[in-house]
Amino acid sequence: MEADVLRAFQTHLRVEMGASPRTVEAYGRDVAAFLARARADGVLRDGGDARWRAFAQARTLVRDHLADLRQAGRSRATVARQLAAIRAFYRWLRLTARLDATPDTLARGSGGRSRRLPRDLTVAQLEALLDLPAPDTARGRRDRALLELLYGLGLRLAEVVALDLRDLDFTGERVRVLGKGRKERLLPLIGLPAEALAGYLEARLGPVAWLAAREGALSAAEARQPVFMGRPGRRIGRRTVQAIVARHARALGEATGISPHVLRHSFATHLLDGGVGIRVVQELLGHAHLSTTQVYTHLSRERLREAFQKAHPRAR
Repeated sequence: MEADVLRAFQTHLRVEMGASPRTVEAYGRDVAAFLARARADGVLRDGGDARWRAFAQARTLVRDHLADLRQAGRSRATVARQLAAIRAFYRWLRLTARLDATPDTLARGSGGRSRRLPRDLTVAQLEALLDLPAPDTARGRRDRALLELLYGLGLRLAEVVALDLRDLDFTGERVRVLGKGRKERLLPLIGLPAEALAGYLEARLGPVAWLAAREGALSAAEARQPVFMGRPGRRIGRRTVQAIVARHARALGEATGISPHVLRHSFATHLLDGGVGIRVVQELLGHAHLSTTQVYTHLSRERLREAFQKAHPRAR
């Protein structure tokens, strides 16, 4: 049945492709919806592996499925993710010899989303945002440390939430980050992000535990504690971090569209503006492919064009 095939596909994504749990779950959900549509249309019938060959020959199936999603008001990003999931599923069917061809409708470029430049904040806006949390309260120190790591190290939301005390190496001035596909990278823990994090942890842990944390002398149980706490004794949640960023953005006057990912975008763009090579930025962001990082070079070129238009008399 399709359920067994779907489970095998998700295992492939998780074990062989190193996909994150969220990606495995989302792709599984998207492909399940697509298979349900195929069965409802009579394209997918019982009959062993032969049914997949008939499935591949239904040329309009993918196109009609995506068209229905658009008509239902799904966003471009959602439609693009569903297309990516379906493409991955068809590739896996070929890899496992269930198919010997991929439908023409899955050719690259069909049905994909238009690529929009990511939003970012100026250096002045970021400095103002990072100065907002009150330094004399526990909540303010936590918020300041969170914002500093999101912008100062370019961390993903999931990465900052998952940080444990054992991931911090204050002596070696580095932090271990577990990114997408459980790929590990080491980032420099220096400057203002390190200061903000130290101030938050010293107040939260107390002098004895803070000294042990700073010197890497915590017990195994203590080292597994989350860096950032939400409710007492519990790891901070993603939505809480998003709410913290949004709350301070409103206070700054940037009412909408400011998220943890915007801080990550700003980190990358400001590094490129400062002359850092794109390969270095790729490593810092934890991108598997350089093409993912190259969108930031487009953003920097756009900023260069705007500056030129404002400054040069022949550009106006």
